[in-house]
Amino acid sequence: MWRTRIAVLGTSVLVLLLFGGMLMAGRDEEEDLFRSLGNLAEVVHLVLTEYVDELNEEALSLSLDAGIVESIDPFAAVLPAESVDAYRELLQLPPAYGLALSSRLGSAAARHVMVGSPADRAGLEQWEVIERVEGVNTRGRPLWQVRLELAEHERRGETVTLTVVDSRVDERREVALEPASWTPVPAEAEEKDDAQVLVVHSLPQGAAAAIRELTAARAPEIVDLRQLVWGFEEEAVATADLFVADGVLGLWRGKRAGEQSFKADPEVVTSALPLVLVGPETEGVGEILAAALQRTGATLVGHPTAGHAPHMQLINDGDIHLWIPVAFWLRADDQPIDSKGLEPDELVAPTTEVEGADPVLERALELRRVRLDEAA
Repeated sequence: MWRTRIAVLGTSVLVLLLFGGMLMAGRDEEEDLFRSLGNLAEVVHLVLTEYVDELNEEALSLSLDAGIVESIDPFAAVLPAESVDAYRELLQLPPAYGLALSSRLGSAAARHVMVGSPADRAGLEQWEVIERVEGVNTRGRPLWQVRLELAEHERRGETVTLTVVDSRVDERREVALEPASWTPVPAEAEEKDDAQVLVVHSLPQGAAAAIRELTAARAPEIVDLRQLVWGFEEEAVATADLFVADGVLGLWRGKRAGEQSFKADPEVVTSALPLVLVGPETEGVGEILAAALQRTGATLVGHPTAGHAPHMQLINDGDIHLWIPVAFWLRADDQPIDSKGLEPDELVAPTTEVEGADPVLERALELRRVRLDEAA
């Protein structure tokens, strides 16, 4: 079986390189690629024959697949044919139990805990390591498999026990995710020093309409995207459209996928451009939304963003099924958000943490007061 998997693995690598724009044109470089694939097959052979203990060949092959694609993008996946439909369905739903996963220290980790979700109620915190799910270690397992497992438990209405290591990696505890009826919270409005602040938590389907209704009575002067990680790209564009009357809101571009741009609808805009808070936890749809607002003149305040905003698609080639980036969303300067992130217009210098202090918000409030004084 492992020989078949290595052949599949080789094909996966070639498809990934083709769509990711990484396949080099020179003959010597192509020879290096095929030589590397041959070396990989030999490494697997030696591991299977020489390792001190018997290995699960299926688990090893999944780990090899995951290692290659997740090194390109943490959300990329090589999917078995029997899991494709379930994963396609999963992509249209909020993360199971409100727990968006990424990788940390070779294991699954809590990339984002959604407000009001079972994961939130259970006390899970961002970047805690999910060491085990129902007693099964997540180390080396592909993230798509862990995501599907959690989704299946949630679908059946089951309580899931996680072994969690805290973000400082010095304490371990058991956490129970209880099944409960919940829906993602797109945003909340709050008042700070007479300023209307919109805190955006997530962008599920319908988020832009919900935010429009939430802000109908009073337009936000500050929009906080510092914890915005999960949501749908089209909702990020639609939310930006609430603040922009004309021009290009967003743009993604890929080697083979081509280019697609999204323009503002002048009939949708409901309020003026706000000050926008960003930081290292602003990722994905958060960066797409922030880039759209910055592109059209909004001031970003805070710290550089995560630098991860790929446009993903499910690619099928025979028996190979890949969920991979086919394009990158672009910044206002037409450069990819990936790896670079967004640079704030108002960079807030790092300060020693003081309990209750929020220097990024404080700076935005100062800028708002300056705007009001200038308008007066």
